[in-house]
Amino acid sequence: MPHMTANDSKIEAFFEETVALLRRLDHSAIDRARGILLDCYRKRGRVYTAGNGGSASTAQHFACDLGKFVIPSGRRPFDARCLTDNISLYTAWANDAAREDVFVNQLRGLLTANDVLLAVSVHGGAGFSADLVRAVRFANEAGAKSLALVGFDGGLLHREATCSILVPVESTPQTEAIHLVIEHLLMALLKEHLARPDIGTD
Repeated sequence: MPHMTANDSKIEAFFEETVALLRRLDHSAIDRARGILLDCYRKRGRVYTAGNGGSASTAQHFACDLGKFVIPSGRRPFDARCLTDNISLYTAWANDAAREDVFVNQLRGLLTANDVLLAVSVHGGAGFSADLVRAVRFANEAGAKSLALVGFDGGLLHREATCSILVPVESTPQTEAIHLVIEHLLMALLKEHLARPDIGTD
């Protein structure tokens, strides 16, 4: 039998909390997010993703998987763009205009009603990430759909996004970890749907 260490109880507690949080996720919100992304694909819209810090990497992961993983061989990929990928453009706007408008300024003149903005935020813009809140409001005003992945109490993003998936915990590590689980679940659902023979080849 393996030797038990002093950290074993902490490890087990983290795993148990993760499992409990996964069971508390809103299935209907996840299914609605799936539908919004599929509708964007059908309409040839673009998915813009955004986040700050660790959530920026999750936003990048979304854009990557939408552009490649979910698409059957030979099919048209999702048009997906992460708003933190072009660091020169991002820092130019952050330096030369209001920092809170760094995402909005990248969307001006580009965002259409067929598009989706996906905002990933641990705190949901509650005292943090005003740039994401402004971007979601801009998307809503433009008639685009907005998706949010949030934690803690969800903040403004949870209340104002078209669809929001909340991880109900006041923990940055747990929120960020479960956001990635949700991301991979959505990708699996999209991939399964797009592989259906009745979807067509376009």
